[in-house]
Amino acid sequence: MENLDVIILTIVVVISFVVFIFSSVQEFIRMEGESWKYEKATGPSRVALFNALSALFEDDEIPRKDREELKKAIKRSISDMETDGVYFDKTKKKSPK
Repeated sequence: MENLDVIILTIVVVISFVVFIFSSVQEFIRMEGESWKYEKATGPSRVALFNALSALFEDDEIPRKDREELKKAIKRSISDMETDGVYFDKTKKKSPK
């Protein structure tokens, strides 16, 4: 009876693993039958952030001076990331004209 806690923990882990495998297999079977549908990203995601930033530069109602200030702020953020060790492809950093 010394190892009762180890036995109980092992039983819990094994049951959790079996449930995980079973639910994964069910999900794969369901995915085979249904086709994938694209949904526009909303909420706090990377794509939603990109869409918001691109809308800033496409909106004609925003004054040119404000656009330039936003570009400077974004470029500064990129350079901060590069000093932290995150590097970007040179072709991606060029701003469209």
